[in-house]
Amino acid sequence: MIVRMSKLIQALDAASTSTESRIGFATSGTESLPVWDRFITLDGKKAHYLGNVCGTCEFIFERHEGANSKVSLEKLSELFRSGISDINDAIKGAVMALLPAGAYKMLLLSCVPRLITPSRAGDYFFEEQIDLWGVDPFWGVPHYTRNEYYRTEVLKISEHGGLFEFIVPMFPRRYLDSETIESYEALLNSPSPTALAISVLDVKQPAMWEGNPEIQEHWCLAHYLLDGHHKMYAAAQFGKPISLLSCLAIDKGVSGVDQISKVVSVLQNA
Repeated sequence: MIVRMSKLIQALDAASTSTESRIGFATSGTESLPVWDRFITLDGKKAHYLGNVCGTCEFIFERHEGANSKVSLEKLSELFRSGISDINDAIKGAVMALLPAGAYKMLLLSCVPRLITPSRAGDYFFEEQIDLWGVDPFWGVPHYTRNEYYRTEVLKISEHGGLFEFIVPMFPRRYLDSETIESYEALLNSPSPTALAISVLDVKQPAMWEGNPEIQEHWCLAHYLLDGHHKMYAAAQFGKPISLLSCLAIDKGVSGVDQISKVVSVLQNA
């Protein structure tokens, strides 16, 4: 199967002022560290754990019980089914109304995803993360995401930095309908169907490591699927490209504006 890093089709700045979004960001911590752990919520319940704010700690995500349904825009469903080739004002406005208040970089991407099963070949947490950070000394096993996810090709972003991309479903594969998946095979051509995600960029590097690994800094771009689960699975099954409208939250990741701009530049030239 051909697996490649996402190719950027279009990028633009956007902002949401919504106060009624089903999606949200939440944090928790202690009295001394009030903001430490980060979450994406759905209908007020924790849907995904995004890890902590520490730049030297490992990147992780983990599905929680609140991740159990999609979040879609009915007015755009047919348009996204046939696929979009650019982000116009109508699409931008409708998507921003769906998301929690904040600043975003909207990225229209094209990729061929690969489905990953945790703790098996291809699992980032089973391979690349252990290569750099080692196994957690407390748990003694690789991080377990509690859900399958998708990956694309790793890109070099700097001399010792690698750009890792993840597409994380809101619910497991067993929720999918086989006939719907098959119906997308014929549609997975140009323009390909479009999925929708809210995304976060975390740039992580351990304080110490053993040896001289080629990649010492992990730029982890994680897209949390809101809509398009059948499309994404079909693309992975049939080895065909799919487009992804990623809404990258500017201030929710362990990253800065300059780092986000660098990722956009790398994807543009992928």
